[in-house]
Amino acid sequence: MLVKIVTFQWNKIEIETSLLVKSVLFGPILLVMAACSAPEKLSESEESVLIQRVSDRWRCLERNNYACAYKFLSPAYREVFSVEMYRNRYLLNADRVLTGVKVVAYDRGAAVASVRVGVMSGPLIGTPSASRGVAVTSMSSNEAWLREQGKWWYHENP
Repeated sequence: MLVKIVTFQWNKIEIETSLLVKSVLFGPILLVMAACSAPEKLSESEESVLIQRVSDRWRCLERNNYACAYKFLSPAYREVFSVEMYRNRYLLNADRVLTGVKVVAYDRGAAVASVRVGVMSGPLIGTPSASRGVAVTSMSSNEAWLREQGKWWYHENP
């Protein structure tokens, strides 16, 4: 019976020691990882360039000019998908107006920005009169923009 108590005491000391060692070893590592993953901000000039680029793309979409909007897609996307393929993703033209652009997150290491876009959208052009009775709706969506070759590019999910 005495042996069991000593063994139990020894295991307890071993567990406490291993937790202390783990804390000492992994604590600084976790702090470094947390610091590296902290969100970064764009400078004012970088942010204004991005907002202008997002707005320019949406001006193309307001005019339902998909060839114009295609020019804002990443070079990797344009290597795979032609302008006709991109245009065919959008079967109908919509009446929409950009209402706002806000950069919500930025990852400098990945060169990716998340941008929230506000849009007022009305009934589709050329739809039956019953559909035109639907009121104008507002929506917001998040877009991913990539920084490559010194320019911002819209990331379209294929």
